[in-house]
Amino acid sequence: MGGSTTFLVNLAGELVRRGIPVEVFSLEKENPLAADFAKQNVSLLCLDQRRMIFEDRQESVLQQLARFQPTVVVSTLGAVSFEVLRYLPDGVYRIGMGQSDDPLVYDMMRYYAPWMDLLAVVSQTMKQKAEVMPEFARVPVACLFYGVPMCPESELPVRDFTAPLRLLYHGRLGREQKRVHLFREIFRQLRESGIPFHWTIAGEGEERNFLEANLKSDSPHQTVSFAGQVGYADIPVLLKQHDVFLLASDYEGLPLSLLEAMGHGLVPVVSDLKSGIPEVVDGSNGMLVPVNDVPGYARAIIHLHEQRGEYVDKSRAARGRVEKVFSVSAMTDRWLAAFPATPGSAASWSKNWRIQAPLTAANPVYFSSPVRVLRRLAARFRN
Repeated sequence: MGGSTTFLVNLAGELVRRGIPVEVFSLEKENPLAADFAKQNVSLLCLDQRRMIFEDRQESVLQQLARFQPTVVVSTLGAVSFEVLRYLPDGVYRIGMGQSDDPLVYDMMRYYAPWMDLLAVVSQTMKQKAEVMPEFARVPVACLFYGVPMCPESELPVRDFTAPLRLLYHGRLGREQKRVHLFREIFRQLRESGIPFHWTIAGEGEERNFLEANLKSDSPHQTVSFAGQVGYADIPVLLKQHDVFLLASDYEGLPLSLLEAMGHGLVPVVSDLKSGIPEVVDGSNGMLVPVNDVPGYARAIIHLHEQRGEYVDKSRAARGRVEKVFSVSAMTDRWLAAFPATPGSAASWSKNWRIQAPLTAANPVYFSSPVRVLRRLAARFRN
């Protein structure tokens, strides 16, 4: 999940720059942003889920935490991460984080409410939904918006606002949530309108072949290219080469790719979702499209093509909005304000943990001691 990992790179890097020790633990072997954590001088430990069973990975993380002696622990994605909260000693401030306005996310988080001192979410809508859940009646809920690095004004490109619009989609190429299958219809309408454009689709996913087969044009003035997976360090270059950011999702938390694009002056054409979007996009800095109005995305792009003066104003307002509220510095200030003013009492860390079945496990027997031995053997054989 790229946005969740990118958030950690940005927050952890800024905390380190401010002299606050940070370590990041991943319960999966592959971390696509490992090099970016290293550039930020953030310690990252990745555990191999193929070679280590769940219980052993949990214990390994707890051993590393006992060595590090944190005053705050933040679980950021999935039940595997939240499970760590169950074993932390008194004196450690425990934060669970929800990053998507998805019923599955709320359903997972509620299991871990007894082990949270704070629930952090990324939009006001998510905050409102969590606060009415009975499981969080005694858990404070804080809305902590993402933040992204800001490109200096002097490094922004001078865009040719009379040239064909350069459209960008950057994200996972999937039907679920991102709805990239709608691009076929949006592309058809743009072609029929006759406006010139170039559309870049950056990312990977199961729908890439579908898109490559259906987004073809014979016109040299209406073109599509596929950039594949773009490294995090290369995203600023990608953004500087485009004018409009398209996002047709049917749910989000707070799209980090949207903040990055707006921070570089791209005008967003996005679904008018309840979570995350109202805090960022309005009529002054972008184009909002009702989530079920598929032709509306093409109409919005055509409008920006025809109304170049309005486009210029929206571009400036988009960058201004992100710079004011959604910079990395502003995000870090919000997180530090959410931490306890003074550390709690010194934590007494155990040297032995009895890791239990995950609270969300459909079959707890799978995590019993006899089966655990067999699973360890299977992992050793597999590798």
